[in-house]
Amino acid sequence: MHKSSHDKMNWFKNNFLDKRNYLNILDIGSLDTSGNNYNYKSIFNEPNWSYDGLDFRKGKNVDIITADIYNIQEIADESYDVVICGQLFEHLGFFWLTMGEISRILKPGGFCCIIAPSGGPKHGIEDVDCYRFYEDGMRGLANYVNFDILHVSINNENYSKPWCDACLVAKKQGTLDVKMDKSKIIENNVNSLLEKIKNIVK
Repeated sequence: MHKSSHDKMNWFKNNFLDKRNYLNILDIGSLDTSGNNYNYKSIFNEPNWSYDGLDFRKGKNVDIITADIYNIQEIADESYDVVICGQLFEHLGFFWLTMGEISRILKPGGFCCIIAPSGGPKHGIEDVDCYRFYEDGMRGLANYVNFDILHVSINNENYSKPWCDACLVAKKQGTLDVKMDKSKIIENNVNSLLEKIKNIVK
């Protein structure tokens, strides 16, 4: 994870999500191997929101481990209001299958934000590195699952190089029902408090 990707996901949060709504958020590919704390969890740490990190490997910032990133049986249909995914699709040989899973997991009217590099060298010690994405590729992802496209861009600013991240913000068709799930909100608040206590103890 790099700073420009973190900044773009923060931009998505500020421009498309409402802190007053009760949102269940899933981060696909959440494992933090960077050591720089540029994972997305801190961005979505709001009192009314619940964040779950999913990956196919165990480690920092992972709450749910999936056996198959192309067939995420651990997650029920239409169970999340928001699905985010950053710096993962370039490593997936069959990324369109994961996009299909995002469509299955999202509630009607739910939002997704996908961030992936359009440039940069081969990277990832343990990961394969298969693809780079441009605007048309991001539109293709949304069209593949019949999502409404809200935003597509590539960041060509100097600070974003060499990765020059492509970003897709899209919405599953339908109307999002943001009813309060009190149990999830309480769990989220308790987990946040425990995390703060751990940091103080350190």
